[in-house]
Amino acid sequence: MCTTLHPNELKRLQDAFKRLDRNGDGTITAREFQIACRQFNPSISEMEIRKLVGQMDIDGNGLIDFDEFCLGMATHSRAKQAENKAQAQPQRSSGNGPAAAKKKPGLSEKQMKDAFQFFDKDRSGDISPSEMRQVMTTLGIACSDIEFKAMISSIDDNGDGQINFEEFSTLLNSFF
Repeated sequence: MCTTLHPNELKRLQDAFKRLDRNGDGTITAREFQIACRQFNPSISEMEIRKLVGQMDIDGNGLIDFDEFCLGMATHSRAKQAENKAQAQPQRSSGNGPAAAKKKPGLSEKQMKDAFQFFDKDRSGDISPSEMRQVMTTLGIACSDIEFKAMISSIDDNGDGQINFEEFSTLLNSFF
């Protein structure tokens, strides 16, 4: 996923990752991430740090590898850009008020494809229910087996038991 970044951005992320990876093993532990977060924001809570680690640790192994780091940083960067853009734009008096400023930024087609490829671990072109369950667990989304099956059914428009790119895009757009 990171290979699709502009070379300058890739270099910046590689440098940041190396600084965070204190022991040089190619992954960032929750502890390494916590130390870095506290350096940049001393008031960040333990809960916020755990949430950030959970969001970045896509495969749920307790470590953040470089691809996960890139995806997490890209998501954070997009959110900050959208927030800054919303703050920079004057509020219109069209009656929409503050709700209009909270419009979700959305993801580009490329970002959708990158995310899909990241979740499609076996590169089959579809996300299996087990791959989807792994993603949900990593993101801290808990649900019963019945709820999970209902969710898959609601996403799986063609009824094949798999999540294809279009179905995945619809799901992601509901979050971003």
